Amino acid sequence: SNNNNNKALIMDVSVAGKSVVLLLVCACVSASSSSSWASPSSQGWTKVAKANGNDSVGFTVAIKQDNIDWLESFLLRVSDPSNPSYGEYMTMNDIWANVHGNAQSVSSVVAFLENHGASYSLTQDKSFAVVQTNVETATAMFGSEFHVYDHSTLNAPIVRTEEDVVPAAIADHIDFIFGHNYFAPMPRSYLQKTENPGVVDPSFINQAYNLNEYTATNPRTTQAIAGFLKQYFSEEDLAMFQREHNLPIKPIAKIEGVNIDSLPGIEASADVQIIAATGRNVSTWFISTSSEVNNGQEDFLAWLLSLNNRTDSPWVHSVSYGDVESSIPDSYKFRVEQEFIKLGASGRSVLVSAGDSGVSCTNGVFSPDWPTSSKYVTSVGGTLTDDMTVWSSGGGGFSNTFAQPQYQQDAVNTFLSSGNAPPTNFFNVSGRAYPDISAFSVDCTFVFNGTNSVGWGTSCSAPMYAGIFSVLNDVRFNAGKGPLGFLNPLLYSLRSQGFNDITKGSNPHGVCPGFNATTGWDPASGWGSPNFALLKDLVLNAASVNRSVWVYMIAFLLFGMFYY
Repeated sequence: SNNNNNKALIMDVSVAGKSVVLLLVCACVSASSSSSWASPSSQGWTKVAKANGNDSVGFTVAIKQDNIDWLESFLLRVSDPSNPSYGEYMTMNDIWANVHGNAQSVSSVVAFLENHGASYSLTQDKSFAVVQTNVETATAMFGSEFHVYDHSTLNAPIVRTEEDVVPAAIADHIDFIFGHNYFAPMPRSYLQKTENPGVVDPSFINQAYNLNEYTATNPRTTQAIAGFLKQYFSEEDLAMFQREHNLPIKPIAKIEGVNIDSLPGIEASADVQIIAATGRNVSTWFISTSSEVNNGQEDFLAWLLSLNNRTDSPWVHSVSYGDVESSIPDSYKFRVEQEFIKLGASGRSVLVSAGDSGVSCTNGVFSPDWPTSSKYVTSVGGTLTDDMTVWSSGGGGFSNTFAQPQYQQDAVNTFLSSGNAPPTNFFNVSGRAYPDISAFSVDCTFVFNGTNSVGWGTSCSAPMYAGIFSVLNDVRFNAGKGPLGFLNPLLYSLRSQGFNDITKGSNPHGVCPGFNATTGWDPASGWGSPNFALLKDLVLNAASVNRSVWVYMIAFLLFGMFYY
């Protein structure tokens, strides 16, 4: 259900000697949307000057794609352990060959750019054009003035327009041009430091989740941390954490993008260390999308394009960031959703923090977060250290953008009829419900600037669970099987098997009630925390067991037909 929310984009420029983010805009056709980027004043931005015509400009055009519905159906087949095609993923090369920019749309966009002399590159599947030009050319292309804006607290001026238009020549061929009227809200990561004593260290996690110090041995086993908002990590902090907790000394295998070792942030520091605590000896990447281009809000699309434009991205990805779902235009969210589908279809798993504001009460109703509300990521909520009680600030709820997927409908209906749900006027009962699972999110230990530190948030639980799914992949690789890929159909098919059920507490916020944790799945804790020893056997045998049941059912039906 994509629409033409046409948005242009963002690039580093220089204004009066200062680094800024530049945004341009198209002219000719007004865009419409069920949601749009926030106004400048509402996000603390003030117009200060007209932009210089010699400044460089960059933007990204999202070109309409062919066969994305087909790929979505493919993903659901290969992710369903009861389907004979379970685990039979496509390579990225196959995905590029089958799902790509529409030929006529690509031709129209390329002609438009070349007619204006703009430099550009196409992604491997020709579904995005990344463009570099200058303001003078951009003005001719888009016909809109853009200005310099300063922020009340962020130290980085940007160039934007407050119009929302797209060139008529390409209007029918694109989903959007990203960023032209994009005024970033304040960033949201999901980790806070605390002075409380740290309880949740690798030894505690190992015992609670029955990991038995499992250590990866297969070279195919890989995982990654997504970094945004100029969050960096220190190699020495990581090594210190590994030494102090008797973990394998395993430096980050690959850094994509920028990492300034001398300027670590608490979010990235905790992420890389916690994933190492559970994903022991797993080859780990740090994929940083933290440039001034994004200026204050994590650019999920740029991160996903970096993953889907290559063939060797890690099998498991952990994301500890999010935005208010309603603050992001639908066209952008749906296009990001398509990129998540590509990752899943290639056998990759994405785990996203569920948020740290409970049900996030806004104007007396629940306000879901994103991208944790995506149907094609695994949303990770939080628990207390007793492993029985949900963390009261752990995110949970129902999407107002994405419909409830079939894989979770039985679980959601069981919860809604249990008597533990708040009145349905607070949330969208037909939306995608989250979280899917949960893990410790309080009193998490990590090293920051050479000092033992403690943090809380679902930024703890997402990398914690991601490392566990990495070593579950390792188990499968060592048995000659493929990666787990998109996890949710498998998780919901297990129906509490392999999980420690979280049955106490709720996640209220402000004047809004929360969802009560209860037996089985609930929108406070999902299915609960992991029991690795049980999950190891379940994920190793799930496909063969379910296929055996499927074969038995077919045989039974055939026998019945023959007998009668």
